[in-house]
Amino acid sequence: MNSASYVPFAFVAFILVFFGLMIVLVRRQQRKTLENLTKLAGRLGLELKRQPAKLGFEPLPAVEGRHHGRPVRFFNYSTGSGKSRRTWGAVSAAVPGAGAFTLELAPENFLTRIVTALGMQDIQVGDPAFDRAFIVRSNDVASAVAALLPEIRTRLLAAFPRDVGGELAVKGGEVRYAEVGGLQDAALVTRLADMLEVVCDLAEVAEALPVLQPQPQIL
Repeated sequence: MNSASYVPFAFVAFILVFFGLMIVLVRRQQRKTLENLTKLAGRLGLELKRQPAKLGFEPLPAVEGRHHGRPVRFFNYSTGSGKSRRTWGAVSAAVPGAGAFTLELAPENFLTRIVTALGMQDIQVGDPAFDRAFIVRSNDVASAVAALLPEIRTRLLAAFPRDVGGELAVKGGEVRYAEVGGLQDAALVTRLADMLEVVCDLAEVAEALPVLQPQPQIL
């Protein structure tokens, strides 16, 4: 058998090894995610939510329950597709009475300073340290300023992770803090847990704001 006849076998062997390694990696990430979330649920008195396995793989678990009487959740989700697909780790608290009010907050950085200079919204709340640290956007400026109470600002300055691409938003009936990454990362899970209190505090404030009604669409 000449060397050329070995090429198909080598290619098949490479494919099998590649997919075998991928399966090992996925299972390792699943195991680490389950371990991290089991510890998190026990520490916070919440419940680990698992789903039945499909084709031998278990969908990503989540941690759910109530914190200070409010529904909260730790979970993974994805945005984009193909090469632009990104996985996020998140903690959220329900705000059923927030109406159409939206608030987005992210750390100030070189890029945000450039786009702000080009006209992107950045609400100033009148707190120099906070205004330097964060960029704030909202569809209701007065409500955004009212929601960012001094104690909320203090907690955000202390707890909000820097240089990890985190985002905090009030939208769609919840307050959500999220950053890029998977829950197999113990450090990310710890950061999410550290943000739970301020997420719940902001949810409580947002629920007390006057309800902003959706604007009617003009046909």
